[in-house]
Amino acid sequence: MGLVHIPRTFAAAIKGSIQRYRCPLDDATKSLVGIGKHPPHIYSARAGIFDVDVMFHMNNASYLNHAELARWQWSAYRGTLFDSFRESTYFIVSGYMVRFRREIPPMTRFAIETRLGAIDDRNLWVYQTFHNGNGSGKVMCQILTKAVMVKEGKVLNPRTWAEDNIPVSAKDDIDYLVLASNDIESIFDEKAAQFTNLEEVMRRSAANYDDRVS
Repeated sequence: MGLVHIPRTFAAAIKGSIQRYRCPLDDATKSLVGIGKHPPHIYSARAGIFDVDVMFHMNNASYLNHAELARWQWSAYRGTLFDSFRESTYFIVSGYMVRFRREIPPMTRFAIETRLGAIDDRNLWVYQTFHNGNGSGKVMCQILTKAVMVKEGKVLNPRTWAEDNIPVSAKDDIDYLVLASNDIESIFDEKAAQFTNLEEVMRRSAANYDDRVS
């Protein structure tokens, strides 16, 4: 797995850096791409030989792989990737909610829209949408990712992290991200609430199983 995934990760980061270099926008505007109400970052790829399964369509796990690659590319484009490595700050996924809507056949081009949709007192919520074609086609898959920013083994306050990684002039954009105050799609709070409810059910299920085997 690593023999394939690691080179693809480096390639995604390099592509994001090239996108940033070629983009005529100023650095402050680039840093806001994919943040809240600003335009999402667009990642484009094809369902290649390493993505397709015996059903002759993109394997379910490959959606998560490409979603991760899209986040690497997005971070490099925004200019925060190398700062994160230098400061030993890492984006750690704690959960996914995935809705598969349409299959992606082999060699079909698709695009992923990535945006940081919300933050709460601990978590970042990243919403990614797969589209057929170059980003204007039908929705193929939707992924809601719950994650934390970690430095030296400690979870950072999301607002503090956002203030360090989003221009100071964009305070309104940070306020917009806070759950219960933003209105992305008018239902982001509902998505996060349902995710949290499901997570609590799964936590109780795991605890019950651990009690039986201990």
